Amino acid sequence: MSLATLRQWRLPLLLVLLGLLPIVASLYRIAVLTGTDPASVTNPDELRFFAMPISILLHVIFGVAFLVLGAVQFMPKLRIGTQSLHKKIGYIAALSGVIFSLVGTYMVFTYPPHSGANIAIDVGRVILGSLLPLFIVLGIRAATRRNFTAHRAWMIRAYAIAASSGVQSYLVAIAMVLNGSFDVALADRMLLVGWAVTLVITEWIIARPRLKKSAQPA
Repeated sequence: MSLATLRQWRLPLLLVLLGLLPIVASLYRIAVLTGTDPASVTNPDELRFFAMPISILLHVIFGVAFLVLGAVQFMPKLRIGTQSLHKKIGYIAALSGVIFSLVGTYMVFTYPPHSGANIAIDVGRVILGSLLPLFIVLGIRAATRRNFTAHRAWMIRAYAIAASSGVQSYLVAIAMVLNGSFDVALADRMLLVGWAVTLVITEWIIARPRLKKSAQPA
């Protein structure tokens, strides 16, 4: 594999690594749901997932698909050299993202609340879960109008919402290690910080080409 090819894969691999913790946790959740007798579960925070397993299965499967396929879409060679493949993967990723976000929002309203539920976290999930499919639709609309700058911006925003779960997972893990034990309130603060950090960095990434261009001498 050439150095140029490795560079092409660098960003997708970094994005997948960013989402590795929530992906592993989600796959573990599926394994528990499919391999555990609900009658043996006594923790209500765990038992609530067994009431509607299809929702979480859809959320996990399509969430993983969106994170992985969306990461591949950021390869310059795929966007420029094989546009038809970029488009096909893009539609699959877009559909996965829409299903993932809508099912996740549905789960906020229908699943029994966690014992340590925080209304701010639930509100954030509903808002971002509603924005993600909207951004995807706006991104596809921009592409059909051949406004690829807007297409890039909307798709980056959509992907960032899903990828924020990775940022949150690492922040929570670091906070818990530093704290010495798991603390629900601290974890909730890290979730909010994760969203904020991801959204700020996302807007900087989107604005970066324009800032570079404006900084160039006339």
